[in-house]
Amino acid sequence: MTDMRMYKLIKNSPENLKILNLSIMVLLFTSFLFFFLLVPLWDYDFWWHIATGRYIVTEGLIPHQDIFSFTSNLAENKNHFPERENLILKQYWVAQSLFYAVFNNYGPEGIIFLRAILLVLTLLIVYRRFQESGVSFIVSFISIFLLFNISIRSTGERPVLFSILFTALTLFILENFKDKRSRNIFFLVPVMLLWSNMHGGFILGDVILMVFMLCEGLKMIVKKSSYNRHELLLFFSATGVAIVASFMNPNGWNAFLVVFSPKYEVFVRGIQESESPFHFYFNKLRPVDYNHIFVVLLFPLILLLRNKKLDLNHVILLSGFWYMSILSSRYIIFYAIIGIMIMAKETDILFTSLIKKRLSEKFYKKVQYGLIIATLCSTLIFMVAQLKKGKFEFKTATEVSVPESAVNFIQENRIEGNIFNEYAYGGYIEWKLYPWKKTFIDSRKLNYTVASEYSWVTNAVNSVTNANLTPGKIPLWERLLDHYEVNIVFLSPLSVEGYIPPLLFGLLESDKWVPVYIDSLSFIFVRNMEQNKDIIRQFKISDDVIYNKIILRTVELAALRNNAEYFISLGNVFIRTGRLKDALTAYEYAIDRMPRWHPERKRFEEMKKKLDQDAKI
Repeated sequence: MTDMRMYKLIKNSPENLKILNLSIMVLLFTSFLFFFLLVPLWDYDFWWHIATGRYIVTEGLIPHQDIFSFTSNLAENKNHFPERENLILKQYWVAQSLFYAVFNNYGPEGIIFLRAILLVLTLLIVYRRFQESGVSFIVSFISIFLLFNISIRSTGERPVLFSILFTALTLFILENFKDKRSRNIFFLVPVMLLWSNMHGGFILGDVILMVFMLCEGLKMIVKKSSYNRHELLLFFSATGVAIVASFMNPNGWNAFLVVFSPKYEVFVRGIQESESPFHFYFNKLRPVDYNHIFVVLLFPLILLLRNKKLDLNHVILLSGFWYMSILSSRYIIFYAIIGIMIMAKETDILFTSLIKKRLSEKFYKKVQYGLIIATLCSTLIFMVAQLKKGKFEFKTATEVSVPESAVNFIQENRIEGNIFNEYAYGGYIEWKLYPWKKTFIDSRKLNYTVASEYSWVTNAVNSVTNANLTPGKIPLWERLLDHYEVNIVFLSPLSVEGYIPPLLFGLLESDKWVPVYIDSLSFIFVRNMEQNKDIIRQFKISDDVIYNKIILRTVELAALRNNAEYFISLGNVFIRTGRLKDALTAYEYAIDRMPRWHPERKRFEEMKKKLDQDAKI
């Protein structure tokens, strides 16, 4: 069918236009589903969530202490932040039990389906809101596609998926009541009750409810409320009971105390999710997310053009979540949901007032129909692109983030003794090896003392008090490994930021440790002692192989991510292997990718000059 025939078909029948619009959205959401189903199970935290879910289901108890770590429960490592530990141990119990049940019965396929359904449902709720508020098809299409592109960064298989869904649902119910005065507002009560037992993000739901209650209270005082007395009673009853219901969880009010207390900020320092996205954009550590930038810039524009006509609820919500999304990457998806749900209507009003009124009715309809045909074509192209990506494998990301082979190596060879592990791999070790093996730490970082010692060991710190190690004194990192009687060191060759852990070099330069396993994700060392002689004899790996593997992995990731830190790491390895010219080239690439304000730029420019001189000699 030609474009002209399509145009005539929809022009002559509004019913055909509705059917076409519905068909486009069905195809679009089917494509979204395909996309999410093609993403493998990859999240590091997923594994400690299902390990905890297994414990809850099999033991019939919510853990009250860290059952997976051999370090955190030692008397010497008394936890100085028990409220935070208690929050993390107990806040997710329903989601963890559900994740475990799904994974135990259906494997990775079940979890991938669950993740896809939760994300698509979120998008459907947002789209349904567009329909109820009368947003035009074109603006709805663009807005929902924009939100989809932002949600791509939220495919981690964690309880936060429920917070993403419930954020959209909570705002939908509140807006629905404002439009229709429906008793469906009482659905907020079970939503908040369930949410508060699945993820700590329920606090966002309480904040949304409180903003609506506060604004409605202010409107009552100035006598500008659009609700009558009965409607106000319904509104405040439902929202008030919903907030009370949210505190019916194992932690009660403590979630608020932990989240809003500044003393717990030490736990979020250095965590990528807690950093501002603009930190990564400005320092070229991550590609710029232009979808996020667009939504960030859209709010000030809407505020400028529609300021007097915006609802007070919307202004406060958008301002708060806008600021949070700039401050921390973890809030981008929540701002996107709330922002797009609210701003799509405002954008549609502006679009109508700025364009429709300036065009003749006939020409405007031609433009409208042309855009609808364009959305159909783009949707078909997008759907074909998803289908061409390959078949649905429903697999775990063993080549990206899941150290399956390395853990199998430990298990199959029954390597005894305590393990010092990469914290991101702690969850998978807990899922596969508990209770035979307990971890040093996992990505929860429940115990601040243990987290500090983990950092000292990983960074091969010689001393925390002296710049230089006293002659004859054993470095701190070695003393800690000895103190905890560590027999296995399980490392990732690179951190998520692109750094090579200094501990790796320390182990290679020590005669006390022997590398016995290597792949693109993991290195395993064992102590050079009698207990491990058979393992060492069978699997010992030369240092050259280790260095070459690090170089290969670093080059692979540097090519993918174009991050200066990978080139710095590459240069560091080349220096250790005596390849000064290669190190010089790597540092040149790093400097080219560093912004001029980067704190390391000057140091590496000086290092480059010195290397250049050494290479000429």
